[in-house]
Formats: sequence, structure tokens, C-alpha cells
Amino acid sequence: MPLKNNSSPILSVQNLSVTFPKKGSFFIKKQASDQVLSDVNFELYQGKITALVGESGSGKTTIGNTIVGLVGSFTGDFQFEGTAYNPLDMSHLRTEIQYIFQDSLSALNPRMKAGQILNEILLIHHSNENVDSILEQVDLQGEISGKYPHELSGGQRQRVNIARALAVNPQVLVCDEVVSALDVSIQAKILNLITRLVRERNLAILFITHDLNVVKAFAESIIVLSKGVIVEKGNALQIMESPEHSYTKTLIAAMYS
Repeated sequence: MPLKNNSSPILSVQNLSVTFPKKGSFFIKKQASDQVLSDVNFELYQGKITALVGESGSGKTTIGNTIVGLVGSFTGDFQFEGTAYNPLDMSHLRTEIQYIFQDSLSALNPRMKAGQILNEILLIHHSNENVDSILEQVDLQGEISGKYPHELSGGQRQRVNIARALAVNPQVLVCDEVVSALDVSIQAKILNLITRLVRERNLAILFITHDLNVVKAFAESIIVLSKGVIVEKGNALQIMESPEHSYTKTLIAAMYS
């Protein structure tokens, strides 16, 4: 597949804001909404890994969910390859933008073997690939096909999830804490796999994580999110070495403590 021009963003998010209604109780009526995201702006580029970092509850997953239409109410503008799209009406982009979830077990159908899960996707999308070739791309052997999700290790399940995403030949992957539940040695192998896939397939990656060690290892760009607001973004190495915002400095200091 020929590589496209990487100088223009493949995906652009502008002025994204999200509010969720506060929950009331039997005695207390619902109050004003909580501002979860406020005026979020960023771009993703093919062949590049962009890390989205921040503490738990900062709004990272909400950004990822909104991009792929899993958040029902928001304001903002979205573009894919320079053309506006509505995340709540993106059937034409389902194969272009794929989401890989943190919980690798619940993301897979427990009643289907790994091979069946992948074969179903390949058949639906009339792919020329086969199960063995997709598994090989994520460094898994064919015998994995005959196992149910609960029979696989966490690392194997996450590779199957990545394989399922690759089966539809996407251009963008949103990876939500995909290595956070794995041992450090397995984390490194998954990160190496993602790096290789970016190079081979010219993918754009939004890598959501709370772990700055992961960012330092392989991300080229970084977006730092605090309480739903981007406080700093740019070259990952530069920001890691010379952060400007106090929140970023606190995150980096915690990494070394």
C-alpha cells in the first residue's frame, strides 16, 4: 500500500468540549453539568505516535471515546483526511479509525475462539487476509486460533485485539491504556509491536496512558491533559526534558520518585 503524505494531519480535533450531567439522588435534584473536556485541540499524523497523558479522571479516555462515537453529547469539530465528520454518524469511517481497549478480556467475545473472532471480521469486510497471516503480523502463532480468550495470557489477548483492529486495515488506532495491566517485560514487547506496525503500515496512533515511562520509550509527540484541559503539547522528548507547565513538571517528578 503506498504511503500517503504525512505533512497534513490524518485526524484533527478542534474545540472539543464535553459535559456530563451531575448525578442527583432521591433527595437532591440534578445540578449543573460537569465539564469533562474544555476546548481540546490536537492533530494526529500518519507514521507518528502521539501520547495522551494525565492522571486518572483527567478526561483522556473521554477524548478517545468521543473520536469514535462512544460519547453522545459534545461540541467541537472533527476532520478525517481534511473532510469534516460527525463521530455520531461515522459508519463510513468505522474501518479507518479503530479503538483498542484497556481490558483485553472483556473486549473479546468469551464464547468465540480467537480464530473465529478474527475470521468473522475478515469475512464481514471481504478481506484478502487470513487468520494466520493476521496473527503473524502481531507475532502470534496459529495455535492461538483454537483458544478462547480466557485461555490466553493478557499479552496474547491484547495482541488478538490489535490483530482484530488490523484486520480492517485502519489508518488510525486509538490505544487506551493497552499495556497498563501487563507485566513490564510484556509491555515492552507490545510497545515494540506497535512501533513496528506504525512503521510498516504508516499508522497514526493516539496512545492514551498515565505512564510517562511508556511515553519516554516510544512516543514522538505528547499531549498533557489536566482536568479536561490541554496544558502542554508538542515534541515528547523536549517536553519530557524541559516541561513548562507546573502540572507536567509534577507528572515527570512523580515518574522519578
